[in-house]
Amino acid sequence: MLRPTAFSAALSALMTLTALPALAETEVLTFDNLDTFEELLRGFGSVERDIDGEDDPMFRGRIGGTRYSLYFYGCEDHKDCNNGTFVAYFDGQDYSTDPDVINEYNNSYRFGKASVDGDGDLEINYSFAFKGGITREALDDTFDWWRVILEQAEEHFE
Repeated sequence: MLRPTAFSAALSALMTLTALPALAETEVLTFDNLDTFEELLRGFGSVERDIDGEDDPMFRGRIGGTRYSLYFYGCEDHKDCNNGTFVAYFDGQDYSTDPDVINEYNNSYRFGKASVDGDGDLEINYSFAFKGGITREALDDTFDWWRVILEQAEEHFE
């Protein structure tokens, strides 16, 4: 049976310590980091901060020419929100709102949900959570998924 030597124990401890800075550098974002949310969204197109009908912060923007809104939920006193939903509308006269086409989309694509709003327009949305925080990398990936969802939806419903 091999016993660890003082050298191997010290080497193991050193390797553990050198891995710690990488963990410490991971940036975790919360709702307090709306400026960073805006910065990341700007990487996908134009964006501006606004206030929704409940006086909660929100964003309005464009990705690839498609207008969208990002609403926040689970808020306390218009701050400390813990999840969000992207929403985009496509004119029901220009894009299919046939229930079979909508069902096909909802059953074929993993992210994004399609429905028809009260005005007969196609609605595409995508919800995500960030309760307890989300890494900058994961949030950027979430925003990139929204870009992909918009591209796929536009192609599917044309």
